[in-house]
Amino acid sequence: MKKLLLAALSTGFVYLSYAQEKNASVSGSVVNNEKLPVVSASVQLLRASDSALVKTALSNSTGKFEIGGFQPGNYFLSVSAVGFSTRFSEKTNLRAGENTVPVISLSPAAATLGGVTVVGKRPLIENKIDKTVVNVDASITNAGTTAMDVLEKSPGVMVDKDGNISLKGKQGVMVMIDNKPTYLSAQDLANMLRNMSANQLDQVEIMTQPSARYDASGNSGIINIKTKKNKQKGFNGNFTTSYIQGVQPKNTNSLQANYRTGKLNIFGNYGFNYWEGFNELELNRTFRTNGTISSIFDQNSFIKFYSRNHSLRGGIDFYADKRTTFGLGFNGTIDRRSNDVNSNTDLMDAYENIESRNVALTSNRDKWRNGGINLNFRRILNDKGRELTADLDYITYDTKSSQQSTNTLYDLDGDVIDNPGTIVPNPYILRGEVPSQINIYSGRVDYIHPLKKNGKLEAGWKSSYVETDNNSPYEFLENGEWKPDARSNHFIYKENINALYANYRAQFKKLGVQAGLRMENTIANGHQVVKNEKFKRNYTEFFPTAYLSYAASEKSQLGLSIGRRIERPNYQDMNPFQRILDQFTYQEGNPYLRPQFSKNVELSYNYKGEWNFNLNYTSTNDIINEILRQDDAAKVTYQTKENIASSRNLGLSVSYNKQLLKWWTTSVFANGFYNKFAGTVNNAELEADLFAYMVNVNNMFRFNKGWGAEVSGFYRSKSLEGGIIVARPMGVVNFGASKQILNNKGTLRLNLRDPFWIQRFRGYTRFDNLDLKINNRWDNRRVAVTFSYRFGKGQQAPQRRKTGSASDEQKRVGSEGQQ
Repeated sequence: MKKLLLAALSTGFVYLSYAQEKNASVSGSVVNNEKLPVVSASVQLLRASDSALVKTALSNSTGKFEIGGFQPGNYFLSVSAVGFSTRFSEKTNLRAGENTVPVISLSPAAATLGGVTVVGKRPLIENKIDKTVVNVDASITNAGTTAMDVLEKSPGVMVDKDGNISLKGKQGVMVMIDNKPTYLSAQDLANMLRNMSANQLDQVEIMTQPSARYDASGNSGIINIKTKKNKQKGFNGNFTTSYIQGVQPKNTNSLQANYRTGKLNIFGNYGFNYWEGFNELELNRTFRTNGTISSIFDQNSFIKFYSRNHSLRGGIDFYADKRTTFGLGFNGTIDRRSNDVNSNTDLMDAYENIESRNVALTSNRDKWRNGGINLNFRRILNDKGRELTADLDYITYDTKSSQQSTNTLYDLDGDVIDNPGTIVPNPYILRGEVPSQINIYSGRVDYIHPLKKNGKLEAGWKSSYVETDNNSPYEFLENGEWKPDARSNHFIYKENINALYANYRAQFKKLGVQAGLRMENTIANGHQVVKNEKFKRNYTEFFPTAYLSYAASEKSQLGLSIGRRIERPNYQDMNPFQRILDQFTYQEGNPYLRPQFSKNVELSYNYKGEWNFNLNYTSTNDIINEILRQDDAAKVTYQTKENIASSRNLGLSVSYNKQLLKWWTTSVFANGFYNKFAGTVNNAELEADLFAYMVNVNNMFRFNKGWGAEVSGFYRSKSLEGGIIVARPMGVVNFGASKQILNNKGTLRLNLRDPFWIQRFRGYTRFDNLDLKINNRWDNRRVAVTFSYRFGKGQQAPQRRKTGSASDEQKRVGSEGQQ
């Protein structure tokens, strides 16, 4: 039966042709033993004579299904759904015209534990025609790790030294959590993901070509992180705790609970993480005058950080009747984090003789708070699947950062062993209280209208309004008196985006068609108060998408998609304040960033659900990229973002997922891509290209008596970051083991991450006046012990809708990331 179901899903209705006219149809309803509708149940129409599959359908949001266009005759139905036992109907003679069968009631599957569906047997990777799905709990080595660790080893995903996420070698990824954008900049998103326990995650959906229903943001696609949500009736939940030991200790905890009775559903998830670690950064910079080496800076920085992160998600769903649902959701995060930087920079002449040393002690104390509330509504308009949904969201970010940097220069006179050096008078001391406030208001309405012949029309509207206020008053100490520093700034930004979309999809026998168009109008105003500089932008863009899928056979499916997307600059990337490493090295925002646009084409082929091939091409203009700027006279190097160039990306990916033996399942992903950059950086012409590849491998072993094991890892070849930084090869190997305990309600996992400590970032750049080498390693060699316990009992309930109106803005907030 499983093979029949897979064949049905991959071919989009398999049937036999006869001489008679196919004018029969059958309809009915699927409910659970509480008489509540079962959503997305798979209904198969089987011929009575030989049990051959004729057609299949899914039940809609009211549990109803309809199958049409087949020859009259004797048939029976097979009905299945996740969490329920498969049910077979009686054999029935279905005549020409419409036929109705009695209500089909499904019982909870015996494979549930205390009412909680066991998900550990799901495959690690699921390749679908429109996305790749990673089932987080299927991997033992995900236990005791973070959400960032999970992404880093997901197919096609790359994370660079600063936490920037790219997909199949292409930058500009939109990251969502539970179908809601995070609104975070790359650095703050990295920080949040490193403080989010993998134990809280259910799935990671990777979509390289989203439909018009989604926001157009994300040049290379969308990564949707789905957190765990219990769908059982009654009271039930899950508790997980991990102790992680690297060089520094770490601890993650999560408690998820759900209570559903009658028309009311209450759910919540609390997490607490303590994360302590370090980052070793080595920078070697060569300065030139008229092409001749004038000086060399050798910088070694040790960054120690810790974070105490509390997060809470929850809400209430009220089922007013079988067709109407009202929902209230909320989330909040409080993260107290700090880092202390001890940086020593040797200032050498052209012959590497040390002339002086700068010792910098820099501290950052941040309190990062985020809160959000969502009101949602869903109304099923008729039994054929017409549906209206609406969302209102308010999200706020409040960050208070306290910084101080003390830079002391020592004159060493070439002797660094016997002579500790003479302190140069007037050390450079800088401090700043840097508050940041971001408020986001968003609303959307979506409408679904089923059409004849398996067609569907979707349409909707969305508006968002964002206000950011970033003040950065810096002071420096001179003769015992604090004075305003020239780097002080105050940046206010307001943005309004209004969008309309329409999307059509239909299935014509073996051919699937989807086409959509999204229009987005953006009005933005920026004001640097201190410098009294303003800008205003008003532009309207159209984003078409088109998809074709063809079921060549029961085992083979082809797909073709094209689309246009946009990547707007993050709010914090536009904030011009500086984050100091020492007086020679800092990071700075750029308020004049423009959006970048990309055109994407993908051709895919899936065989038996095991092999998946994808050929893709992307053309991007006005790339927003991190670059390094260098002032040779002041010996200062700083990192910022600019629209530097255009790029072309051509890639081919291959994945293979299969249960080789009863106890052994393997998943392999390989991606090769060619990147070419062309543009202007620091007024110098940029021409750079490179072929790179990456391989992810995961082997899972399941033994008797609840034992399991895993070996996984990835390797990345030399690659380009932003066109000017060459990253050297990097890889990692992980080991894991697990054991079911406490009558299968509990799980113990042991995870060894990077036991050989081989994962580190090494890179260099030699472009124009830049000559820089980078070596970076962090507290990545870790052992984690994780305990999970499932409690409560209940029965499968209708899925609640967990999407919001937020569609782009939340991924564009920022602060400092950590390793």
